[in-house]
Amino acid sequence: MAKRSLIELREEMRAVARGDRQASALPAGAVLDVLSVPENLDLLRMIANSAPASVSELAALANRAQANVSRALHRLATHGLISLEREGKQVRPVLIAQEIRVNLAQSTYRTVRVLETA
Repeated sequence: MAKRSLIELREEMRAVARGDRQASALPAGAVLDVLSVPENLDLLRMIANSAPASVSELAALANRAQANVSRALHRLATHGLISLEREGKQVRPVLIAQEIRVNLAQSTYRTVRVLETA
């Protein structure tokens, strides 16, 4: 994968935001590492099924320490699988990718976003 300038990245981000194009594929190795951890997959499933209002609520659902869950959520957010939305003093995990498509020949991946319904 070739390196790109900040200007090229900014233009791509703007085009994606306008809906003119899809985001470029990302290197797959790191996201596959994150998804190979069963506890991370459990968190994603809990977020999808329970829509917890906060990280502390998710930690309680998972029966895990909040600090442990927070670290895992930050890794998942780094790869575009969830977002962490601040609402006052609470941070709410939100699933933003329901599907990941991996291109094994190019070692890249793309996420398929969850569409918001009005």
